[in-house]
Amino acid sequence: MKKFIYNLLLFVLAFFVFDKMFFILIYIAPSREVDTRLEQVINGKINKECIVMGSSRGAKNIIAHQIERSNGLTTYNLSYTGSDIEFHEFLLRTLLKFNQKPKIVLLTVDDPSELLPSESLKYRFDVLYPLVKYNYINDELIAHEEKNYLSKVLCLSRINKSNFDLREKRFSPLDTMMKCGSSPIPFQRKNRAFKYVNNTQHYSIKNELENKVKAFLDFQNLCYRNNIKLYIVFPPNYQQFNFLFKKRIMQLTNYKTGYFIYDFSNFIYKDKSYFYDEGHLQTKGAVIFTDELAKFLNSEKTKWQ
Repeated sequence: MKKFIYNLLLFVLAFFVFDKMFFILIYIAPSREVDTRLEQVINGKINKECIVMGSSRGAKNIIAHQIERSNGLTTYNLSYTGSDIEFHEFLLRTLLKFNQKPKIVLLTVDDPSELLPSESLKYRFDVLYPLVKYNYINDELIAHEEKNYLSKVLCLSRINKSNFDLREKRFSPLDTMMKCGSSPIPFQRKNRAFKYVNNTQHYSIKNELENKVKAFLDFQNLCYRNNIKLYIVFPPNYQQFNFLFKKRIMQLTNYKTGYFIYDFSNFIYKDKSYFYDEGHLQTKGAVIFTDELAKFLNSEKTKWQ
């Protein structure tokens, strides 16, 4: 019996040592990432007056440093391509936990996918995996059942296959990021047949996902409780503006929330040469859209100063 206990303890010790060998992969994983914005948030380094959030339509269509130059508001873009409202709520919650609160948050919404099932808009767990050395991130993954409680003590449970990728990553031409966090696209998508859509008046509330609606409401409540002026931003698609989608978003917003809708009477939003594809402007279009947004914010100064 003593021999069995001795061998068991020896095995546990050997396994513990073996498990801790993987800590080095967990520790160095963040340094291999090219997009370090979330780690900067966790380390309290994003202390800006104006924060842009959303999916790729926030990342590509809004140039943060242009707003800063126009209005004097220190501005940073925390939009992530392919991210959904649940991820945006997590980002805002994390920003407020570790950084000074902003005066303004600009949240871009995706017509019509913001609250609907979508293959292109998801919770970006892949952004969290390289940062599992931070207990805060590991706890978030546990909350979403992406990790279990063993990950609190075992490296093998905390590690992800992405941590084994030690290659130094680089931005692609489509995702090259400015210092302000924005990543406008300076070219048009190849072999894309553009056709402006004039009839887009449809939206089905019954298809909305309850968890996304809740996240949208929680996002607003975070702003409200922290006295942050929130603006819902409707960026252009290469199609007619969808008033039914706007109506639904407005039904879900509180009286403190503001709105900005692009000037759909402006001819450039019907000119495909200003677009990368049907849902994203290229740089020259983003400059014009951001200028509209900056002028709007300037007109709203009394509400956020």
